[in-house]
Amino acid sequence: MIADDDIMVVPGVYDALSAKLAQRAGFPIVVLTGYGVAATALGEPDFGLLTQTEMLDVARRVCSATELAVIVDGDTGYGGPLNVQHLVRELVRLGAFGVLLEDQHWPKRCGHMRDKSVIDAEEHAAKIRAAVDARGDSELTITARTDALAVHGLDEAVRRARIYKEAGADVLFVEGPRSVDELRAIGEQLPPPLAVNLIEGGQTPLCSLEELHEMGFFSVGFVLSGLYAAARALENTYRHLRRFGETDSISDTLTTFDEFGEMIGLEDRYATDERYRT
Repeated sequence: MIADDDIMVVPGVYDALSAKLAQRAGFPIVVLTGYGVAATALGEPDFGLLTQTEMLDVARRVCSATELAVIVDGDTGYGGPLNVQHLVRELVRLGAFGVLLEDQHWPKRCGHMRDKSVIDAEEHAAKIRAAVDARGDSELTITARTDALAVHGLDEAVRRARIYKEAGADVLFVEGPRSVDELRAIGEQLPPPLAVNLIEGGQTPLCSLEELHEMGFFSVGFVLSGLYAAARALENTYRHLRRFGETDSISDTLTTFDEFGEMIGLEDRYATDERYRT
């Protein structure tokens, strides 16, 4: 088993409740996934329908509800360099830990979906420079993501990532490696720190933490695991309820009223309410 300071496991969250549960599980850092917010706030796929305002609204609630270091999926920055700067300044104000910016054309789509397209590398490098300028003296971490692998191949993805590093990105992220060989090549050809996402049913092999650490990755995002688990649990519960009209037989799959209250801090609210009661 590798040590926590050797590699970082980062779960994906999509609202204040999922973030609280991640904190309760002991995670110090999470990523607020645009895929998850689009699905839960809009009921839509990650297809470029989510706006900057909607993402910032959820980010504000997540940062306020937890003590977690929150990396916010900034998609493409929702426009040009000025839009990126507005996003970054807002994230600094609300206390986010980091932002992730990708080089797709807008409207973008999930990195594991088909028919992606990317902007010119220099255009995205300008967005990274704009983000660096906008964060000022803050410690906001800027992750540069390239989706060029699926569009133009590994060599172009590596070339772009190097350009984004020169532009000031703190972390590099090549989206959607399709094999162990591609993962290994990314680790060998790019400067650290490097991030990778593992998506159940996605294109990237689900390698072990030990394997990924050996390849050169320091951050492993399980960005959709919580969302997929919640979706399956909801679907199963609603289907059972619709069919049988009872939950007694599946009570072992549900939290209880008291357990859920403890999860979200009900007793703390009781105590605060009593303190100010007249």
